[in-house]
Amino acid sequence: MEIHIRFFKTVLVVIAAGIWIIVFQNAGIIPQAFPQRIVADSAILVTGEVDVLNTVFIKGAVDANIESINGYSKFYKDPRTGEYYVIPVTDPYQ
Repeated sequence: MEIHIRFFKTVLVVIAAGIWIIVFQNAGIIPQAFPQRIVADSAILVTGEVDVLNTVFIKGAVDANIESINGYSKFYKDPRTGEYYVIPVTDPYQ
């Protein structure tokens, strides 16, 4: 009978420790062992850094704020010559 009670307590402690590890990983306190894989059919908001190991297929429009990326709206300044070039923007779905 003593062995059954000790086994039961050990199992409960392991389950409780596992639950707290998952809670701490979701809170960002403990780093995750494996990266998350996300598959979405609807729009999602991504903040922070994303590491893409393969091809990303995007259906629909993607907002690329050229001014915040380049510092100029749809123009690129060549640092060697100081000349400005228009960045071509096309819609491949038209």
